[in-house]
Amino acid sequence: MSSVLRSSGLCLVALALATTGCSEVRGRRKIQEGNHLFRDGLYKEAVSAFTEAEQLVPNFWVLWLNKGYTCRQMIIPGAKTPENMQAANCALAAFKRLQELKPDDPRGELLYFQTLFDADKFDELAKIYEQRFQKNPRDIDAVTGLIQVYTKWNKLDDALEWYSKKAELQTNDPESQYAVGVFIWQQLMVHGGGQDKATYDPRLDPNKPKSKQIKIPPAYGAGDIVSQQRIDLADKGIEFLKKAIQLRPTYADAMIYVNLLNRQKAYAFFDQPDEWQKCMNQAIEWQIKYLKAVGKPIPANLKVAPAGDSDEESASADQANGEPVKKKGSAHKRKRGKR
Repeated sequence: MSSVLRSSGLCLVALALATTGCSEVRGRRKIQEGNHLFRDGLYKEAVSAFTEAEQLVPNFWVLWLNKGYTCRQMIIPGAKTPENMQAANCALAAFKRLQELKPDDPRGELLYFQTLFDADKFDELAKIYEQRFQKNPRDIDAVTGLIQVYTKWNKLDDALEWYSKKAELQTNDPESQYAVGVFIWQQLMVHGGGQDKATYDPRLDPNKPKSKQIKIPPAYGAGDIVSQQRIDLADKGIEFLKKAIQLRPTYADAMIYVNLLNRQKAYAFFDQPDEWQKCMNQAIEWQIKYLKAVGKPIPANLKVAPAGDSDEESASADQANGEPVKKKGSAHKRKRGKR
């Protein structure tokens, strides 16, 4: 949060007591009292002082700014208690009143939206941003707001939809294309694409009898992204990343995420070792492109491995690149559970 919005930044405007009426004098004194209580950390008492001032100077914008700051200071992010909701509603009402009294002051709207986020009022936020988007389908700020809302709300399918919409609106912006790919990788990583999958190799050792080799792939959990959905999402992310690279041919970060998404895709093929290896080979090819783009040496053991070969070379290559992935995998084909 910028310094302008820090809770400690109450607007301590000089109160010209001598030139005001009796009620206004008492009202401004109450505001001063509330300011002192705020600085002492006595937020409830400060709110009481500001509430008394409302009866005396209801149209003084400083009152509502300071009361809003104070109520917002009492919000505990994530808490669902009545006290927390009361503090949030107090802050929202104060900042709304501030906007009415001082519409040209950007703090009113900004603080109002930040308080909605603090209080997890995602439904209200989504409605506001979607109304803005309906009025102007090219409103990037509204789209960015919806991305933030749905991501924090943990409605990931909706978040992906708005990430894609932003990339569509900013079709010549490599960063917008890149953001979609990274978001998809994050979801695949969190929903079933962790280290247990990265360290599993589904291929049998050609030097040992098949009858003596038993490989059990790591299990997926409820809510994990598996099977065709994992493949489709990975392909979608790769497509956006390749667009970013087309727009910026030296986009090294995008290259490494193409590598990582191919590895996430491979986890859907634990029961098809040859397909798994094709994905891993794609990952290695993009890893090599990344190393070339950033001017790093290519390890001698970093090379595409034919299907059925040992995975030791590609595993050490991942470690050389500093990525938390290793080429292995085997996946159950079952539908993803609810997130």
